[in-house]
Amino acid sequence: MNKTLSCMGLMRRAGKLIIGHDAVMLSVRNEKALTVILSSDASKRHQRELEAARFQGKILNLSFTMEEIGFATGKKSCIFAVEDEGFAKAIDKTLSEEGI
Repeated sequence: MNKTLSCMGLMRRAGKLIIGHDAVMLSVRNEKALTVILSSDASKRHQRELEAARFQGKILNLSFTMEEIGFATGKKSCIFAVEDEGFAKAIDKTLSEEGI
């Protein structure tokens, strides 16, 4: 399995991955989200909503589909948020290592 997907699965098991549109947008509005992750098949509406909410964190557009991420995390969704600084850095590191 890909390192990025493995990292997301670890975040999910650790309870540090916010999953789903409503939960992610609440995290963004409460200024807790550091990174928002979008799957490759996420709607453009999600990107527009993040811009409208003036999200100041990092937005990662992954090349993985909702199905692939769902297999790694156990939850099928196209939008995720990371509130933990250590995991936000870890996902950045895995993406840069893999050149994604």
